[in-house]
Amino acid sequence: MITPYLGISRPVRWYLCGSFFLGMSWATFALLLNLYFRELGHTESFIGRIWSFQSIGIIIMTFPAAALISRYSARWLIVCSALLAALGYALLAVADIALVMMCASLGIGLMVAIPRVTSAPFFMDHTGAAERSHVFSLQFATSLGAGLFAYFGGGWLHQQLAVIFNSKLIAYRILLLAGAGSALTGALVYLGIPGGIVVKQNRTRLSRWQRVKTKGPLLFRLTFPFFVIGLGAGLIIPFLNLYFRDRFGMEPLAIGFYYGLVQSSMLLGVLFGPYLARRIGMIRTVVYTELVSLPFMVLLAYSTNLHLAVGAFVIRGALMNMGIPIATNYAMERVGREDRAIANGLGMMAWSTSWALATWIGGALIEHIGYTEPLLIAGGLYLIAAILYYWFFHNEEIYAGSDTAPPQGRLSKV
Repeated sequence: MITPYLGISRPVRWYLCGSFFLGMSWATFALLLNLYFRELGHTESFIGRIWSFQSIGIIIMTFPAAALISRYSARWLIVCSALLAALGYALLAVADIALVMMCASLGIGLMVAIPRVTSAPFFMDHTGAAERSHVFSLQFATSLGAGLFAYFGGGWLHQQLAVIFNSKLIAYRILLLAGAGSALTGALVYLGIPGGIVVKQNRTRLSRWQRVKTKGPLLFRLTFPFFVIGLGAGLIIPFLNLYFRDRFGMEPLAIGFYYGLVQSSMLLGVLFGPYLARRIGMIRTVVYTELVSLPFMVLLAYSTNLHLAVGAFVIRGALMNMGIPIATNYAMERVGREDRAIANGLGMMAWSTSWALATWIGGALIEHIGYTEPLLIAGGLYLIAAILYYWFFHNEEIYAGSDTAPPQGRLSKV
């Protein structure tokens, strides 16, 4: 089980280390930002708009980022983007003017798009077939592991700082600034990536948009399920800390602890995913894990018992997230090297577009009708995504760790 991880190259190791600190930054804001905004007196609708602006920034930068990584050093692109993201996080932590907060969130989205678009084609270039699926899962697991520190420590530190400064608001701001500092640390770590590495893409006379048009049917089938999943996730995932606060009256310390539990379960899930994908295939892994997670989504929607809600929260998180890196790996295997950045960018754009729309709608829905209906709608969207994956690719299965060419089915002929 450990052997595939031993062959990871030095550039990938440094990339994963930098991702750890960026993951810690993101987790800090995921845990505390909504609670901080509520302390400032903002509504769920406003919170949803702030998160949607970050997704809009990702959408805007997706294709420019895909172009940049084929021309410039991956190291300097992600170092500069992490530095500017840290600045945006810091602004979000101290500003109390709506326009400034929205601009900061937009800027964060613009910057985090670069390492996200870069990662998949970068890993494809610097891994072999034996360890590739493990590296995709390890990247996801790295961010989850970073979240453990933020979730388990964030709530406890907030409690201590609130006592020291006699202010919950100041405690939130200090911890959010620490999250911005974690992004800054990630930028410094990224400097360890060897210089001059450019994500390889074959140069042809076809423009990017012509390539998208030529391989449109395949790219659509690879990206549309991401769009549907993003709709479901955006409706409820950013608001689950408020769900526990409002439905069960929990404080940041307890919320952070339960977020740490779900992060631990997700970490175990994504590390186990590659072994499941070796045995039953990548698409079956994605479909089965999504389907099995749905009953726990329903339980989360209706439960008024804290223990049942937490159990459903933890198990659903592990199952639902197990397939995400596997789906990304599958997409990278299905397209040629010259189209990996485009395919990854389209997938991220599909997710970010639906997330931006859904967070806006989700905040308004929760504010007016509560959490039950958005959770059920999200579960229905996850079901549709699983059906789409099976419909599109059940005859195009790839087994993790295989160095054979992708299957020659109807989709690979486009």
